[in-house]
Amino acid sequence: MLIDDEALPMARLKTLLLDNELQKIEIVGEFDDPIEAYENIKSLRPDVIFSDIEMPELNGLELAEKIQEIQPSVEIVFITGFDRYAIDAFNIHAIDYMLKPVQKDRLHKTLTRLQTLLNDKSTPKNNSTCLKLFGDLRVVSADGQVQIMKWRTAKAKEIFSYLLSRHEKSTSKDTLLELFWSEVDMERSVKQLYTTIYTMRKTLKQYNLHDVQISSLLLDSGYQLQLGNVLVDIDEWTKELNALPNLTKDTYKEHEHVFNAYQNHFLKGCDYIWAESERERLKRMWRQHALQLSKFYIKEKMYEQAITVEKKLQSLDADEELQYFTLMKLYDILNNVEAVEEQYTLLKQVLEEQLAVEPSEEVTSWFEQWKKTKKK
Repeated sequence: MLIDDEALPMARLKTLLLDNELQKIEIVGEFDDPIEAYENIKSLRPDVIFSDIEMPELNGLELAEKIQEIQPSVEIVFITGFDRYAIDAFNIHAIDYMLKPVQKDRLHKTLTRLQTLLNDKSTPKNNSTCLKLFGDLRVVSADGQVQIMKWRTAKAKEIFSYLLSRHEKSTSKDTLLELFWSEVDMERSVKQLYTTIYTMRKTLKQYNLHDVQISSLLLDSGYQLQLGNVLVDIDEWTKELNALPNLTKDTYKEHEHVFNAYQNHFLKGCDYIWAESERERLKRMWRQHALQLSKFYIKEKMYEQAITVEKKLQSLDADEELQYFTLMKLYDILNNVEAVEEQYTLLKQVLEEQLAVEPSEEVTSWFEQWKKTKKK
């Protein structure tokens, strides 16, 4: 899919793509309006999006974040007349960033990278070793053994987590230096980066992760994490979520499986600034699905199952009032008076301690009315 509010650059890019010598490319859509492009993502389902950045109403960076929420597997290449967006582009996991006017040789390099990446996605994985990013960074071996990976330095763990979260995509050396050594002078920061990469490679060998390679990209002066047959839990969960059928009495077990596979938020135990946007993105996806599942259970009068979903939502986001209120109503249906009162007390305690506020008027009014009814 091509997105650019300028006709001539988009026409030039289209010509270069269709005339490339590497692979046959199908252009499923061309849009000069980013909002229209976003509205057509679900129906067109492109593998790759080439997008301008500076566009009216919705810029390319904002558009990319919205697109990744509904189609996380899509690869994004930014094409712009300005170089000041490079770090922002890579922070939202763009696979490449090219300046206008696009040159044939430079595009060839991008297409080569895309071809490798898309071929790898289509190759069946036959090794069950998995790297976990939900919760804390862990490795699960083929025999099911779970290990929390121990790193020589906290910096090595953080940079590996960063590269793993955007695996198969190149990350420039300048991006890593800006993110992790912005307050250190250039000479020292470069040395520390090289030392950290060396440490990471040694740690991978200790855990027999021989398939996982941190490749140096000489031309780009950066690095690329390649996984071979090793899986990543957030990738597998996202694929399963996107592949779910409509929620019905015949399919709700499949939805339960995906709901339960989300054990904790992305790198929950790690206070990494760069991880916040990805954590929120995955959390929104899971929460939206969980609420859909809970509503289905309530509609079907499967109240115990609904309570299970709501309690998990509550455990992962303790300051969300909605879960307490829903649980109060569910326990009322089951005539569990003590549980209703307990939920209201817990809600008051959590809101007071974490947000210094009282429950909303809607919740308080419902609870007071409920108490009067029970006394009668």
